[in-house]
Amino acid sequence: MNIDWQKAGIKKLAAIISAHLQKNGIEVVLVGGACVSLYSDNQYMSYDIDLITESPIRKIIPVLDELGFKNTGGRLFENSQCKFLIDFPAPPVSIGDEPISKFNNLKARFGTICLLTPTDCIKDRLAAYFFWNDQQSLDQAVMVAKRNKIHLPEKKNGLKSKAK
Repeated sequence: MNIDWQKAGIKKLAAIISAHLQKNGIEVVLVGGACVSLYSDNQYMSYDIDLITESPIRKIIPVLDELGFKNTGGRLFENSQCKFLIDFPAPPVSIGDEPISKFNNLKARFGTICLLTPTDCIKDRLAAYFFWNDQQSLDQAVMVAKRNKIHLPEKKNGLKSKAK
């Protein structure tokens, strides 16, 4: 597969990287701003792709090297031809101290992307808003909510209790 990394959009890139990692036995879940980009039809554009995995970085390095992504130290990878950074935040997939175990699978031309559900994407952005008072995160939550069906938690100990 000949990839023009300069023209690759976030969906294509996330699909290619997810599929390549999976082919090599590394399961990942897309989280963060890239989820907002996908769920907002790129109304918000993230330039990093956050993938959470239980696999160690030392196992990921040679796999991403095959795609031209070099480890820049720690958990970050870059390709000089690509405008996106790849980041591997520490596992597990969670929002605050709430573990997440149900995900969406978004089929794309170059592979399937496992990612947060729209509801969990919104909860993640709201948690960032409450925790860091980050207005941009609130705006992102609204973008996702306007374009997707969401399921509000019935638990009373959800985000509201974390905001106190």
